[in-house]
Amino acid sequence: MEHHGAYAFLIYYIIWIIWKGNFIIGGEYRYLVLLSIIFGIFPDFDGLYYFIKNKLMKKFNKEVQHHFYSWTHWPLSYLPLVILFIISLITGFHPEFFLTPIVSIYLGHFIFDSISSGDGIMWGKIPWKKQQYAPYINLWSDRTDGYHDGYWAARYRKTIMAKIGTVALIMSIIIISYFIIAEIPEISWFYVVPMVFFVIAFLIGIKRPPKRFFKEPPEGRYADYRVKPEYINGLSTKNKKRHITKFRFLLEEKGVLDEAISN
Repeated sequence: MEHHGAYAFLIYYIIWIIWKGNFIIGGEYRYLVLLSIIFGIFPDFDGLYYFIKNKLMKKFNKEVQHHFYSWTHWPLSYLPLVILFIISLITGFHPEFFLTPIVSIYLGHFIFDSISSGDGIMWGKIPWKKQQYAPYINLWSDRTDGYHDGYWAARYRKTIMAKIGTVALIMSIIIISYFIIAEIPEISWFYVVPMVFFVIAFLIGIKRPPKRFFKEPPEGRYADYRVKPEYINGLSTKNKKRHITKFRFLLEEKGVLDEAISN
């Protein structure tokens, strides 16, 4: 979650420098620092909800796979925000504000969730068509693909992407510190809150995950959309054939191949 916040802030900051020619997001625009981070982690608020609901993930629950069940992880859910940004750009009505969720959610979150996550992202999933699904995009995910909740986190920390995320976190702390120093004697909560969040997240990230998460999950790896008839039967005919061909061995192993083919 914190890595998404850092990515979102850094990408927005780069765009800000190019757009405004200013190395400080200050003055009346300070709130954009906090806002970029909030929107960067927003899609994962569903995961936080399921995390609490499932008693800190001590038992497996299908809702842990929030990339499959939650609209917050379906990119097309946020198309109205894209439209609002275009309108704001044309009218000149606070485009800096309306750009924030677009950059943070799509570039800071979904792009990186399409790399090295447990599922990936269904970029073509239409939110209002509940029983229809789209292929997942999940690149560079040999270590993490098919793992979820704590089992995913334990493996993710060993990947290059996790190290890149940590670097992004440290860079964000340094840049926001620069903002704070530049704005002295004024102290803005729009800087302090992100700083505290990133520092706490960094310290928590140093802690080693519980040993049980380094073992294989009780339900096994890939106990997710790959073998879920609900998902397979919700694909288009073309994508369903591709899915069955790609995961045929896994479907046979899980005993759902016949059901997937017959429907």
